[in-house]
Amino acid sequence: MIDSETVLNQKTELLCKGLYLDNELITRYKEQGIQIDFGRKGGAGPLGGRYFILEDGNTMVNVALWNDKIKTNLVLKEKKGDFFEVHDNYNNNLFGNLKLVENPKFYELKTTDGIDMNKIALVHGVDCLASTIYQKCIYWACGEPCKFCGIELSLQYDSTIEEKNAKQMTEVISAAKKEGRCSHMTLTSGTDESVDKGANRYIELLKGVKNDHPNLPLHVQIEALEDMSYINKLKEAGADTIGIHIEVLDNRLRKEITPGKFSISYELYEKNWKHAIDIYGDNQVSSYVLTGFGESKADFINDVEKVISLGVIPYITPVRSIPGKKDLPITNYQDLLEIYKNSGKLMREYGVNPLKNKAGCVRCGGCSAIKEAYIEAK
Repeated sequence: MIDSETVLNQKTELLCKGLYLDNELITRYKEQGIQIDFGRKGGAGPLGGRYFILEDGNTMVNVALWNDKIKTNLVLKEKKGDFFEVHDNYNNNLFGNLKLVENPKFYELKTTDGIDMNKIALVHGVDCLASTIYQKCIYWACGEPCKFCGIELSLQYDSTIEEKNAKQMTEVISAAKKEGRCSHMTLTSGTDESVDKGANRYIELLKGVKNDHPNLPLHVQIEALEDMSYINKLKEAGADTIGIHIEVLDNRLRKEITPGKFSISYELYEKNWKHAIDIYGDNQVSSYVLTGFGESKADFINDVEKVISLGVIPYITPVRSIPGKKDLPITNYQDLLEIYKNSGKLMREYGVNPLKNKAGCVRCGGCSAIKEAYIEAK
C-alpha cells in the first residue's frame, strides 16, 4: 500500500506527463475484452485521457494517453492481475501500478428518442456523470476561443449532440445509476451571448433532472456574471455546487490564453465568488485554475492564496494539449507538486475543505490533486 505522500507525488506526475500507450497494446487488450484507447477528442475539459486508480485503491487520476514516446517517460505496460504496470524510462524502473476504470455498459444504449447515451453524458472517474448541456460557445463563434478548450470539436467528431434536454439526461442518469456509476453530476456548457451567459439553459434542465432525481447532487459551471441574481436562480433550480471558472490567474496570460473571456475583469470574478459562497455555502464554490503556461510559480501561489482566502476551492490542473491541434506546454511536475503542497497548506489555514464539496469536479477529483494536497497537509 502506498502512503499519502506517494499518492500526491504519483498523481501529480501522471497529471503532468501522461502515459505512452503503444498501439499494439490497444489491439492486444481489445482481444482480451479490455477497452483502452486514447480517450475523447473533444469537450470542455482535459482531453485524450482515461481514468485510472492508484495502488491505494482509492485515488483516481485522469491520465493523458499519448502515442508519441517523446511526450513522456512513463510507459503503460503489461496488465498483471487488476493492475497495469507503469515503467519509468528515465530511471529504468517500475513507476507504479494503475487500475483502469472500465467504461460503463450504458454507453451501448440509446435514449427513447434514439440518441446514443454516450452522446448525452459520460462517466468521469468512477461515479461522476458529466455532460456539456450546450456544445457551442460564443468565443468560438467570434474567433476568440480559450486556447485549451475543445468544446466544439466534439460536434466535429460526431461524439455528441449540440444541446441536451432534461428527458434525455434523466434517462441516462437512470441507466448510470443502475450500474452504480452516478452518485453526483457535473453539468457544463459553452457561454451564450445573452446576459444570463447560459444560466437559463441550466435552469430548465436542472428543474427537470431534480424532478426525476431529487436526491442527486448537481454541479454547474459558468463564467462570472454581471447579473448575479442568476447565481441564486441556479441554486433555486437545483444546483448544489457551482464552479465559476477563471481558468487563468495571471492577467497578462489571461489576455493571451482566454482572449474572449479576458473582457471579464478579475474583480467581477471576486464579486461572483463571494456572492456564490453566500448562496451555496462553505466549500461549495470552486474555480478551475490551469497552470503550465509559463507563469511565475511564486506569483501563481500568491494568486491562488487570494482565491482560497475568499473561501473558493481552486481546482488546479495542468494544461493539456488538444489532440490534433497545436501542442500546449507540458507542466513541470515538480513545480506543480510545490504548488499543490502550498495550496493544501493554504486551504488548511483558511478553513477551505475540498473533501466537503457535494458534487462535480472537486468531488470527483480525477483531473486535479488538490484533495490529495489537502490530505497531505494535515
